[in-house]
Amino acid sequence: MLHVPEHQLDTLLHRGTTAEVWRATRLGPNGFTVPVALKTLNDTCAAAPEQVRNFLKEARAASSVQHPNVVQVRELIFDRNRYWISMELISGWSVRALLLALESFMQPMPIPVALSLVRDAVRGLHAIHEAGLVHRNVAPDNLMVASTGHLMVLDFGLANWQHTQRIRFTPPVEVLDPVYSSPDLRARLPVDARTDVFSLGALLDQLIPQRSDTPVALDAIIRRALDVDVTRRFPSAQALEVAIDLVSIREGWMVPPSYVSAYLNDVFRSTSPAMPRPASELDHVAPAEREPPMAPIHRAVLPRGRHGMVGVGAMQPIALAKNDPAWQDLLLDVDDD
Repeated sequence: MLHVPEHQLDTLLHRGTTAEVWRATRLGPNGFTVPVALKTLNDTCAAAPEQVRNFLKEARAASSVQHPNVVQVRELIFDRNRYWISMELISGWSVRALLLALESFMQPMPIPVALSLVRDAVRGLHAIHEAGLVHRNVAPDNLMVASTGHLMVLDFGLANWQHTQRIRFTPPVEVLDPVYSSPDLRARLPVDARTDVFSLGALLDQLIPQRSDTPVALDAIIRRALDVDVTRRFPSAQALEVAIDLVSIREGWMVPPSYVSAYLNDVFRSTSPAMPRPASELDHVAPAEREPPMAPIHRAVLPRGRHGMVGVGAMQPIALAKNDPAWQDLLLDVDDD
């Protein structure tokens, strides 16, 4: 049975090929508690010295970066021949879950939301690069969107110090996401921060797949980040951030995290399947008492109105807004445009 000193294990959040992550509670004196995430190797890997060394390397790498867009490592715990990495617990969704939800949502993500999320990822990775690291595994499962509307970079399992990239060391190709890993990384070449820039370009491409009606500058940014020739990519994550900021300012695409949070909550609320009552239960309910089928909820996608930015792409159930004068004014603005 797993045991962590001064912690209570609550729920298994994720089980990977080598490690697992638990939701836990840090216990303190006089009823003091703090929710945390605890990562540890599985039983097989915990008994393999090389895997343990890699786990400790991950802990050291992650603890060297302090940034709002990078998950914070709180402590390294050792008990009963097992190591645990204690991290802040993020309430939200992985980018993988977001991409799947968008498929069900049948609506493209508003460009301002996509750029806001990628901007957070860029800032987090720039901090990682400034600490002397290359992440090397920027993929949807390692990016978490918090319910506050911020994106955070996770998992330093494949991170490596840039000064060691002079030697030809790369993760096994089979563990890399082929969509997000750069050609130079897959070719087992020495890499630097520009391999993470490629992954950021892939993230932009996945979040904004349809760009026929977007400014040429946005497509040019994505194509440059995804350039097969590493020398033609953005030289740094910060250079990519500058380009994103410039096009966002010019097009009026800068939005606050609260806007991103509202959009994401709407997407996941809309894609969550309803829990129907079992047929056996309905058999004992009188027809008049049964819940009527829900009418389809139509959604309004609001572009920029004549009074400025009126929720670019924000979705709200029209049925819930009929008695809201403010919402009706917004709808009129859209109709007038």
